[in-house]
Amino acid sequence: MRRPAPLLAILMLLGAPLHAAEEGASSSLLIQPQFGTMFWTLVIFLILAFLLGRFAWKPLLGAVDAREKGIRDAIDESRRQREEAHKTLEEHRALVTLARKERAEAVEAGRQDALRLKADILDEARKQREQLMAQAETQIAAGLRQARAELRGEAADLAIQAASRLMGKNLDDATQRRLVEDYLAELERLGASAPPH
Repeated sequence: MRRPAPLLAILMLLGAPLHAAEEGASSSLLIQPQFGTMFWTLVIFLILAFLLGRFAWKPLLGAVDAREKGIRDAIDESRRQREEAHKTLEEHRALVTLARKERAEAVEAGRQDALRLKADILDEARKQREQLMAQAETQIAAGLRQARAELRGEAADLAIQAASRLMGKNLDDATQRRLVEDYLAELERLGASAPPH
């Protein structure tokens, strides 16, 4: 910014007393303007203003403008960096939110997998138990059939033996009764040793 008006006023005020002192005039001359003094003051002022404008004001104003431009650029850069930092902060917050969401989803998926695996293990254990129970029942049923078959065979053998004894001897009633009682006792003994149904 150029402000030559205040400088011009300051130079005029400084130049008038110096010129008056050179003339040796009294203080009353300061109050009465003289054309020659004003002319030369104005000429000196214009030369001085030209020289200052040519060699001092342009570099000074250029430096001030450069400084002002530098400050403006620094403010703009600061504003840009602040906006970029704010944008980066928002991106980081979004990433943290996304990471938390993904972690929660992963934990939930892990929990669901664990529940599914637990259900699968329990289902497999139930199936194995049912198979073992079915095998045990099959083995028990086979054992019962075999025991019954053996019991029938022994009962038949005992009946044949008893019949052959009865036929081989002509027995009286007491002997026949004793043979039947022995036969029944033998059947009871075999029935007690057979497995329960």
